[in-house]
Amino acid sequence: MTNSVENLVKTVYVYDEDGYFTDSHIAQPNPRSPVGWLFPPRSTTIKPAMEPRMFYKIRNENVAWSDWEAVPYPSKPEDFVGIEIPHQSRTQRSNTLRLWLRKFVAENPTLWREKQINDEDGNLKAITIEAIPQPTEAEIAEQKAQAVRGQRDRILSQTDYLVSGDYPISDDDLAAVKAYRQALRDVPAQDGFPDSVVWPELPQVTVLRD
Repeated sequence: MTNSVENLVKTVYVYDEDGYFTDSHIAQPNPRSPVGWLFPPRSTTIKPAMEPRMFYKIRNENVAWSDWEAVPYPSKPEDFVGIEIPHQSRTQRSNTLRLWLRKFVAENPTLWREKQINDEDGNLKAITIEAIPQPTEAEIAEQKAQAVRGQRDRILSQTDYLVSGDYPISDDDLAAVKAYRQALRDVPAQDGFPDSVVWPELPQVTVLRD
């Protein structure tokens, strides 16, 4: 009686060196055993569920009928913390992890960055993700203060020529300009500084003509 296709071939499911599913293959009948099969290395007869965005890790590498543990793809940058993706590894899982890690970094460049892990000789060994240290509330407040002071200094410089000593304005106008400049210097002393600033108004001055 002619053997059916099912009796001539058997589909098996192969996993990589880390135990994660990679692809399906065909096992061949063992010519020395009428009921035996020649399985590829690292394979099982049990098909993984193949749900989207899931890795499948073999439960027992010592048996050819082991089932799988479903491992979800990382869904946020924090899921990568502690995961190292070997630089030399080109398994399906490693390639997928690289894509997702770089996607999360690109979407959150101020919060996360790719970190390289080198061996003792300085060669790239793996990559992982790293949180970018965020400024404290005090540091944020100081950054705002520095920004306002910088704006104040730029405005001050715009009236330097008026107090140069030889610019032709009246004593009253000069006094008004000096009061204005002092109000600018006093901006950091305002109650709302640096979040709420009331900027003084530049006085109108008249150029004296001979």
